[in-house]
Amino acid sequence: MTLGIVVFGAAFLVGLGLGTYTRRPLSTAFFVVGCFAALLQLSATGDIYGAAAVVAIVFLVGLVLESVRETFAILVGRY
Repeated sequence: MTLGIVVFGAAFLVGLGLGTYTRRPLSTAFFVVGCFAALLQLSATGDIYGAAAVVAIVFLVGLVLESVRETFAILVGRY
């Protein structure tokens, strides 16, 4: 379990690193983690629709968090 947390954390950090170039760090990081989780789910079950659902759900959570972060920054005045 510790190895899984470390691997998902590393995937998230790689996504954050890629997100610095796109100016959307959270959504990019969640997309990378979603792709990684979908790859694991696909290799475990072989269900392509389930893997697509994993990518979509995790990416949408990232988009929502990115929107919340931007809205909070505007409200606080740091944007």
